Amino acid sequence: MKPVHSFIVTSHLPKKIEKLKELAYNYWWCWSSEAKELYVRINRKLWEESAHNPVLLLNKLSQNQLEELSEQTDFISYLDFIYDKFKKYMESQSWYDSLGYNSKGIIAYFSMEYGINESFPNYSGGLGVLSGDHLKSASDLGLPLIGVGLLYQQGYFRQHLTQSGWQNELYIFNDFYSMPLILMKDKEGEPLIIDVDLPQGKAFAQIWKMQIGKVPLYLLDTNIEENGIIEYRDITDQLYGGTRETRIEQEIVLGIGGARALKALGIEPTVYHINEGHATFALLERTKQYMDKYNIDFHSAKQITKSTSIFTTHTPVPAGNETFKTDRIEAYMQNYYKSLGIKKEEFYFLGQVGDYNPNESFSMTILGLRLTGYHNGVSKLHGNVSRNMWHDLWKCFPVDEVPISYITNGVHTMTWVAREFADLYDRYLSPRWRTETDNQDIWNKIEAIPSEELWREKQRRRVRLVLFAREYLIKRQKSFLTPEQISKINEYLDPDALTIGFARRFATYKRATLLFTDMERLAEILKKYDKPVQIIIAGKAHPHDTQGKEVIQSIIYKVREHGLERHVVFLEDYDMIISRFMVKGCDLWLNTPVRPMEASGTSGMKASLNGTLNLSILDGWFDEAYNGTNGFAIGHGEEYSNTDEQNIIESSSLYDLLEQVIIPMFYERSNIGRIPDKWVSYMKSCIKTIGWKFSTTRMLKEYANNFYIPALKSYKTLTSNNASNASGLNEWKNSIRSHWADVEIIDVSTEEDPEYFVGKSIHVSARVHLGKLTPKDVVVQVYHGSVDHEGELINSSYNDLKLVKSEDFIHHYEGDYICNDTGKQGFTIRVLPTHPLLVNSADMHLCAWAQ
Repeated sequence: MKPVHSFIVTSHLPKKIEKLKELAYNYWWCWSSEAKELYVRINRKLWEESAHNPVLLLNKLSQNQLEELSEQTDFISYLDFIYDKFKKYMESQSWYDSLGYNSKGIIAYFSMEYGINESFPNYSGGLGVLSGDHLKSASDLGLPLIGVGLLYQQGYFRQHLTQSGWQNELYIFNDFYSMPLILMKDKEGEPLIIDVDLPQGKAFAQIWKMQIGKVPLYLLDTNIEENGIIEYRDITDQLYGGTRETRIEQEIVLGIGGARALKALGIEPTVYHINEGHATFALLERTKQYMDKYNIDFHSAKQITKSTSIFTTHTPVPAGNETFKTDRIEAYMQNYYKSLGIKKEEFYFLGQVGDYNPNESFSMTILGLRLTGYHNGVSKLHGNVSRNMWHDLWKCFPVDEVPISYITNGVHTMTWVAREFADLYDRYLSPRWRTETDNQDIWNKIEAIPSEELWREKQRRRVRLVLFAREYLIKRQKSFLTPEQISKINEYLDPDALTIGFARRFATYKRATLLFTDMERLAEILKKYDKPVQIIIAGKAHPHDTQGKEVIQSIIYKVREHGLERHVVFLEDYDMIISRFMVKGCDLWLNTPVRPMEASGTSGMKASLNGTLNLSILDGWFDEAYNGTNGFAIGHGEEYSNTDEQNIIESSSLYDLLEQVIIPMFYERSNIGRIPDKWVSYMKSCIKTIGWKFSTTRMLKEYANNFYIPALKSYKTLTSNNASNASGLNEWKNSIRSHWADVEIIDVSTEEDPEYFVGKSIHVSARVHLGKLTPKDVVVQVYHGSVDHEGELINSSYNDLKLVKSEDFIHHYEGDYICNDTGKQGFTIRVLPTHPLLVNSADMHLCAWAQ
């Protein structure tokens, strides 16, 4: 029975505690252990039952309970203390302020998911948690950043395993009115509604706002009455759920709808940061808005978009690089691209490798790369993988000059560090580590922490993890467990045993089964009486990933078959709560992907903050973090063509490491204090080398310095004088493309010498035909390096040559470079377009080489 009238009822806070509401509606509390304590003091049981949602907690309290709370002087005193800290944080001067960069620009950050806290289940895994950490650090640093995303009625699925170990998906409806969300309204007090065009008609969405410290996050919700087409109400039902139609509809709402939502809110960002390909339609809508604002054509407006937008690619896995068949794109985007005033072939070029091909799918990643000037992978290795992966877009450049750089991911330190470890760091590093989390000098003081104290806190966290795991297993299975079975679970896991954690998405390339390759050998390792080892596993497979589900089931089956239930436990429905317990309590964090498929990974960074050592394939972030004393590497970074051979070699290496190095080191204790001295020295090295370098503080500063600030400056230049510079840049590019075929390097010469040696200066000259182009339009370079067995230049570099003289269309260039290596060396000459407003020299995908 539906109501004839409905309204929202919230708790009414007495005046003495009304500050609680302001605190509850800002997720700042979730990275302040003292602020969390505030809610525990209100009612610990309700706090746990509400999944750590302060708004729901307050709504669950009766008016009498609220009145009683307002009369507790100790609580009021603590509330005032927390509120003062919150206000100081919100009003404090920041790192960004200290740069003196006085632009009033706004950075719009688009992401499909956000993992802020478990009380807001709007995430599936690492990508979402990274997005959440990105916003938190942007707040800490004072970056003028806002988030844009979708608000899912059911979020990501809840995982339930059957008795046979098969994953079932449950979807639970979220009550937005019991979350720290504010519905945005227009001047008349009505919900602010935006729309996008879909094949059956318009789809409408309302906008919610969530505050993460100083950073607002705007989320679109299509489950509203305005959507007369029922299917359109369901667009934002589930994260990564539904059909392929649902997916493209979600990405249109996120991208085009997200850009329109910002406009409706009166926000005009100066920089767009597209986090993965799901939101790249936003770049088209951004360009369209510039067309309307400045009355310019698509290609001129695109110059503004391209020079002020960032695209971050997160995975080399094909499934993570979204593509849609051309017939589906045509059904959804035909009218839209016509409104841009561009031809069909021009539109599809934006999402395909080359010229329009009706048989080639439209790639959201390529669209992101084509419409942005700044591109990056999420680790050093992933940057290299991405340059190779997308080399076809820049065919005339060597792979190492494909303009995809890297900024290695990080984690938000204050969210993921255990309170016990934070207290240690306060005492021995000074509290500055909390606000200068990327300061290497501060983290170098880790050596000052007595080994006994560091080990004691790790033991406490392990005990907490074991108790949590037992309680969690009982709670999840209580309905079908006998008292005898419950008592057995209370014997699962040993608080003193070496504890290995493996928690991540169960995609097949992550190889969760590698540790379970040889069950007899594993059982022998786990069951050693004097040196016990145990494993805690968690993670979900995508609802459509049957192979991933089979991996989970096979592990559970093998564990039961070999009677290892007390030594290996699977914690179903992996979320941020389980993640925090595991990264803080485990001794060893296992990561076994197929190199180089793990773009970055962040769980191992969280573990490292808490002295948990990584045991990992040299892939993603760990490839650049490992130094031999801060964790353990499986292999030496090899890559294999034979998967079966790879699994055999690397599983054997994994077992060898455990048996011969890791387990002996963990159990080798000193006579005084029973401390594993070498293990603790590894813990210190791990914290010292990883804590500062893999923080989102460092990551956000790199985004700001390398991308955001240059993009803000470009925006100011390109939009000045009614975007005349953007139109001028477009005209210049058209001229370059029209005449580029006439560019030719006529001849190249160098002075012959009987002897070449390291450090010798090599003088080169070249005559270049530019046709109707001028020397101001180009840069001529000598490209030099070693010559490999195939006659290709490797380990190369380049130097600009100087214009010596011009004769009609022929231009003479000369210059020098230093020969830095021995062996066979060589050089060639190339010509590139150049313009002060180009983001980089490869921006136009043009390069002429000497033949």
